[in-house]
Amino acid sequence: MSNVVTAEQRGGVALLTLNRPDQMNALSAELVAALGQELARCSADTQVRVVVITGAGRAFCAGADLIEAAEVTRDSAAFRQLLLSWKSAFSAMDASPKPVIAALNGLTLAGGLELALAADYMVASSAAKIGDVHANFGLVPGGGGSQRLTDAVGSRAARWLMFTGETLDAEQARSIGLVQDVFSADTFLDDVWAFGTKMASRSATGMAFMKRMSRPRAITDDGLDLEIDAAAHLVVGPDAREGLAAFAEKRPPHFTAAAQ
Repeated sequence: MSNVVTAEQRGGVALLTLNRPDQMNALSAELVAALGQELARCSADTQVRVVVITGAGRAFCAGADLIEAAEVTRDSAAFRQLLLSWKSAFSAMDASPKPVIAALNGLTLAGGLELALAADYMVASSAAKIGDVHANFGLVPGGGGSQRLTDAVGSRAARWLMFTGETLDAEQARSIGLVQDVFSADTFLDDVWAFGTKMASRSATGMAFMKRMSRPRAITDDGLDLEIDAAAHLVVGPDAREGLAAFAEKRPPHFTAAAQ
């Protein structure tokens, strides 16, 4: 049985841990599928009142597994199918009536940030580093990032993060509203359990209502699908090919394509 996502429950809190620490919890097809299954199980389990997602090791999630995706990124149709699998798993967080918290224990980049943004909100370790970074590789978000990041921090800050590819520390991320709380790296998991336990003491029906009524109206299926179409189109273009080659060769990329 796969253990790429592990689950632990204390009281009403289910802690799901992305468990590929040697790969910085990169989003493999197996991990995304396992996460989707665990989220569905938690949604159906009446004993679970709050879901927390975190990562094993020094990363929450460093983004897509580019080694696994090397062939997929050469075919726009195949890449689109990969992103649709992400959409299904990430949308399950929003569809759940239960609060879903992303607990960013470390590096949170690109697709890892998109995963975190699909949660209701984020808390971070003081050691966390957080960024979109797609622009650094000639890529664009494909896991809902352009939609959910704008909802999280506003269009100006979202564009700044996407256009620059900057990586923020936890306090910088809190200052723009990207994360809602920062806990000490030394006590992070204990603090996350305590935070989740306090939330689990709230009315489950009340939280479900508040989640449903506060759901962002600007994030739509059409918007998410448009992003996937754009990402699938651009991934086979010259700048994305150059960005991925530069990443593999550990050199700065040289982008030459004109704006479309």
